[in-house]
Amino acid sequence: MKSFLLVVVGIVIGAVASLLLAPMAVGVGAGVGILTGLKAGACLTVEAAKAEGLINAQQVDQILRAAGKQIASTGAADNEVGLTGSDAECAKVVADLKKAAQKN
Repeated sequence: MKSFLLVVVGIVIGAVASLLLAPMAVGVGAGVGILTGLKAGACLTVEAAKAEGLINAQQVDQILRAAGKQIASTGAADNEVGLTGSDAECAKVVADLKKAAQKN
C-alpha cells in the first residue's frame, strides 16, 4: 500500500511539474527558432546584396551591428538578438542553408 501511494504521489508531482514547465520549454524552443531564422534572414540579405555588388565584405559587419542595435532598441538585449557576426559567419550560414535545402 505504501508503494502504491508513493507511485501515485510521484505521478501527481510529475504531472503538475510538466504542466508548469512545458510552456517554458516551448517558449525557449520558439525563441531559439526565431533567433536562428532572424540570423539566417539577415545573412541571406547581406550575402545577396554582396553578390549584387551593392555592399562589400567589410560593410557586412557594420550592417549586422546596426541591425542588432535597432532590434535591441525594441527591448531585446544585443547579445540575445544574435546578429553580431562577420561576413565569414554569414557565408557559412548561407552555405549550411544551401546544403540543407539540397538534402530535402
